[in-house]
Amino acid sequence: MKINNNKYKNLIHVGLYGLSIALWIVIWHFLALHIGKEVFLPAPKKVFTVLIYDLLPSETFRLSILSSLSNIGYGFLIGLVSGLALAMLASLSFVIEAFLWFPINVIKTVPVASFVILSLLWIDSKDLAVFIPAIIVLPTIYVSVLTGIKETNNKLLDMAKVFKISYAKRIFSIYIPNCLPYFLSASSLAVGMAWKSGVAAEVIGLAKNTIGNELYKSKLYFMTPELFAWTIVIVILSIICELFIKAIIKTFNPKGA
Repeated sequence: MKINNNKYKNLIHVGLYGLSIALWIVIWHFLALHIGKEVFLPAPKKVFTVLIYDLLPSETFRLSILSSLSNIGYGFLIGLVSGLALAMLASLSFVIEAFLWFPINVIKTVPVASFVILSLLWIDSKDLAVFIPAIIVLPTIYVSVLTGIKETNNKLLDMAKVFKISYAKRIFSIYIPNCLPYFLSASSLAVGMAWKSGVAAEVIGLAKNTIGNELYKSKLYFMTPELFAWTIVIVILSIICELFIKAIIKTFNPKGA
């Protein structure tokens, strides 16, 4: 009975999300009719027509998707691993944590555009879509994992010391189970941040065969329907990646955080 109730609730949630999307498309349609100028706000029908009949069948579309997906995905993984490693390092000593406090907070507060422009002085534009997501994802993972380590039950740690349990066993039996919800939740949040920062890096860096470059060309030549169509593609890809991370969360942490 509990399973049926959960399925019923899930169906209601999906239905409400679908209704919300439909409602916003209707609002978009009437706004486009009211403005009456495609260059400012194209109608939904025009945007989806461009997406389905112009973009989807093209080779450029496939190349741009694969390039952006691989670059941003790679950057996300680098930020994920780096944030995790630095959090574990900072948990060993308050001196290390204090040393890392300033750069982590700088990364959290400096706008993405500033990072992109500065990075262009140091690295090639084609590598921006890897570097920028990595640097943006890193502090999110770092802060969440470090919080998880600090929130570890001290009584369990004291008991482990009393029974002389090795440090390796403490990591796998105490620290990892406690930090896993923090790590996985932060990973889910970081996916959207990686896509936003990665595409912004592609736009500013004008990286060839990327979604960002197609966005820039659409804006440059006032192809507003194409601009909206590519934006929809970015949203869909970001949602798919986030759902993938959430599936991993359910696999490793079925009870939730």
